[in-house]
Amino acid sequence: MGRKPSALKIYPLQGNTAEKNTHSRKLVWGRTLDLVGGCYVGNATLLTHPWNRIGVFASRSEDSAVGILREQWAMKMGRTRRCIVGTFHSSAECEILYFVLRFGGSAVWFLGCSLPVKLPDFCEAAVRKGRLLIVSCFHREHHTYASARYCAHLADMYSSRLAIWSMKEGGLIQPIYDRAKANGKMVEVF
Repeated sequence: MGRKPSALKIYPLQGNTAEKNTHSRKLVWGRTLDLVGGCYVGNATLLTHPWNRIGVFASRSEDSAVGILREQWAMKMGRTRRCIVGTFHSSAECEILYFVLRFGGSAVWFLGCSLPVKLPDFCEAAVRKGRLLIVSCFHREHHTYASARYCAHLADMYSSRLAIWSMKEGGLIQPIYDRAKANGKMVEVF
């Protein structure tokens, strides 16, 4: 599957293209989902079936000990075929996505921008195997703070529990953490 990414490189879908031909098989792009303005590529049942999903959030800055713990956690989630949900904006979140998919788990990825034209190889393989769903609710080239915040709230809404690494006081994840604790949702903070 290649080496792990430090940050995922995705390229926005151009125009109103409904399908994008990649290699020998077709991935269907831009199908609609029951979210306002939402379109997706991948296995929609990862979001629509009522199974447990783990919302993952990781800060952009952290120490190396937390990084090792995070990688081990992600590998375990993959081996036990868990489904994670997140925005995967930070390099730490990208590594979680990589290890979960590499070790057999599945993921729902909420994008704060348009669907990508090209996916990293490990993501494309996971889409083809039905283990990845990428959802976009915005038709824009890059995410904004507001679209990232919206997608983080979607990740929380569609998860049954949360896993948070290096949460910063007053950061983007703080209100999600506070609401989850107030509502009795299981939250692991590393």
